[in-house]
Amino acid sequence: MSTTPLISQMAFICMGIAGILCIAVPLVLLFSFKSRFQVKMQPFFFGIITFVIFAMTLESFAHEFFLSGTNSISRAVLASPFLYALYGGLAAGIFEEIGRYFCMNFLMKNIRKEDAFVYGIGHGCVEAVLVGAFVMFQNIIVAMALNKLGSIENYANQAQTAEEVQSLTGSLTAMVNTPSAEYLLAGVERMAAFAIQVSLSILIFKAVSRKKYAYIPLAILLHAVVGFAIGLYQMKVITNIYLLEGGLAIYAAAVAVFAYRQYQSLKYDDY
Repeated sequence: MSTTPLISQMAFICMGIAGILCIAVPLVLLFSFKSRFQVKMQPFFFGIITFVIFAMTLESFAHEFFLSGTNSISRAVLASPFLYALYGGLAAGIFEEIGRYFCMNFLMKNIRKEDAFVYGIGHGCVEAVLVGAFVMFQNIIVAMALNKLGSIENYANQAQTAEEVQSLTGSLTAMVNTPSAEYLLAGVERMAAFAIQVSLSILIFKAVSRKKYAYIPLAILLHAVVGFAIGLYQMKVITNIYLLEGGLAIYAAAVAVFAYRQYQSLKYDDY
């Protein structure tokens, strides 16, 4: 007798769509823009490298201090939802925007506004792939195994220790209880984050090309707002996922419009 799978077919479809979006949207935008404006691929790879160095490597060192729970400061951060969200937002903003500035100011020669746009695609693309696509495709693999084994307990009992079993049980339970639509929302969140990454690259380029350095703290602040909101959701201060994702989508659109106006205002004789 057949039983209802723990993870529905619709959930698999939504995971797949979200994962594909995280890869397809940046690449389609990249090659469309590249074909139209005849820009080189080098800025795209600069964006990827900068994200890996500043967001994944250097920022992780800060996390080891502020989120370790081994000192009084980290314990205070972890104990306060506000401080946790504030730290997460500021850390992402500071490391990534300083990384953007460093790369554009010291490594990228004769940079144009089109190059800054392509740089932003690279910066946002690697984040979308690692945080979005990779997670979704990993979820698909876990969900397939979960359906095959037939129960959370059968899957979790493969862990080595009681602590691992408990942790795995919690994550699997969350996966089973997640509505299919929320996987699509995760894809929407990644697209909003991608739009913001491209937009902030334009603002940092304006700081570099026109020496308007006030755009650097502005970019940090705009970036930090996203991390702050997500941090509040992680700490269960914000509990409505639809409110969070809808707000992020509107916010990303507003930032993109502002960045587009800055992009249009940049003339080649200005830099």
